[in-house]
Amino acid sequence: MKKIILLITIMLLLVGCSKEAKDPANDADQENDTTQGSNDAQNNDTADDTATQDHQVVGFSFEYNGVKVPMNVEAAPVVEALGEQTDYFEAASCAFQGLDKFYYYSGFELDTYPLDGVDYISSVVFSDDSVSTVEGIYIGSTLEEIIKAYGENYTEESGLYTYTLGETKLTILVENNVAAAITYLAIIEGLQP
Repeated sequence: MKKIILLITIMLLLVGCSKEAKDPANDADQENDTTQGSNDAQNNDTADDTATQDHQVVGFSFEYNGVKVPMNVEAAPVVEALGEQTDYFEAASCAFQGLDKFYYYSGFELDTYPLDGVDYISSVVFSDDSVSTVEGIYIGSTLEEIIKAYGENYTEESGLYTYTLGETKLTILVENNVAAAITYLAIIEGLQP
């Protein structure tokens, strides 16, 4: 299981390293064009329309001990609210100027990206079955439970089910009809797919 989580983290880093950041000065027009996209998720409680600084928060959110963890929001207040980490790592960002930061907690990893001197949340990666999504999906949930929770509007490639909502993706790796890995990902403006 740790190999799967490590592999996903490495893939995220490599994807970030192979992308180019767009000039933030040209992002103003696109920030106003936030779309919900189509999603058949049965529970829209994960959509949070709260504005945080220059980023509009729209999409899936993780929640841990009462702390909401949406993607693409300033990381400092969330990291402070989550409390002490079990581990921490940082590395030069390949896509932005500054450091990508990795905070490890019991059951999950929270990753950030730098933009204009501020760290924003880029992903949450589950590391075991002690945490779950707001909809109750955890490592070990069946594919039937996943589809019941999020609907059938997903893309699937080699067992990786991807749900998109606003500025976020929820990816669930399914092996032998069971969730083997779960990751929340920010859709970051300026990084082309």
